[in-house]
Amino acid sequence: MILDSGFLEEEQQEAKDIKEEQRREAEQFLSDVRKTFGSAHGKRIFTFLLEQGGVNAPLFSKETDIYRNVAVHDFVVENVLSAVIMADEDIYLSIIRERAEKLRNEEEMKNE
Repeated sequence: MILDSGFLEEEQQEAKDIKEEQRREAEQFLSDVRKTFGSAHGKRIFTFLLEQGGVNAPLFSKETDIYRNVAVHDFVVENVLSAVIMADEDIYLSIIRERAEKLRNEEEMKNE
């Protein structure tokens, strides 16, 4: 079977165009992430979403909740957090630092 070389060139060009569009969309997403989390309100919203996704919560509480907790945690980590860390890992690190500081302050207030 002989394939028309024009057909192959069209497919190669289409694949190249698709790859370029995916690259452009990824760059736009990363730029959006940086801008969003560069603001205090963007960081607060993201922190709220991570908390709702159980990123910082214990996975193993009641036996009946284990599978749900792990599934939600894994989804959030793989599909939300990883994208943000790819954009700028300092965003997540700053959230972790702020959370740790808040926990330390709460602990100090309990001990006073």
